[in-house]
Amino acid sequence: MAWNPADRLAAGRFDMTDDSKATANREARDERKQAHLHRMHGRYTEQFLGVENQDAPSVARGVHIAIDNVLEQDRKKSATSGDIQCRKGCDRCCRLPVEIWPQEAALLVESAREAGMELDKARLERQSQYTMDNWRQQPAADRTCVFLGDDGACKVYEFRPNACRKLLVVTDPALCDAEKHPADSVERWFSWEAEILESAALEVFGAALMPRLLLAKLSK
Repeated sequence: MAWNPADRLAAGRFDMTDDSKATANREARDERKQAHLHRMHGRYTEQFLGVENQDAPSVARGVHIAIDNVLEQDRKKSATSGDIQCRKGCDRCCRLPVEIWPQEAALLVESAREAGMELDKARLERQSQYTMDNWRQQPAADRTCVFLGDDGACKVYEFRPNACRKLLVVTDPALCDAEKHPADSVERWFSWEAEILESAALEVFGAALMPRLLLAKLSK
């Protein structure tokens, strides 16, 4: 039986009401999520403010343990974490600009000295002339992290910065080659809490590109 106009109008109102409810529910969920993330950021900010004046390498170690715990916890709950492709020798990200905080620089320099590792100061000086925006204008060899070994592995992996710890990709590692593929071809596995933790650390401790902070620590 065909609907009369009144039936169609009533159905339209019903659909519009359902759409409105769905929109309202979605907005409410988004607001709750934002509030949750805001509280999380505040909690980490307060925590880091309480330790920022302590021994720098110890602060870095403590925060690294915290982010490792968060990543492990979130990976256990994630159905897609098994798709993470990062492996030893997968080193394309070791040619990207990396922001760290001074305590991480102190830990990296301390670890290098304890291992008898001589850092390439000349390359750090050259790298320090570049920014996030123009990093790729350097010669290819100069873009490489000073801690990257000839085998494609990090020489200070245990002490690597948070920026490296949380950068996990689920696409083919070959796509991480920025010379051959656009950045948006790389898909990341993402932990909201890890991102919030690192955001709070950068805000409390301060942030700069790795070469500049390493040079500052090496000069002391």
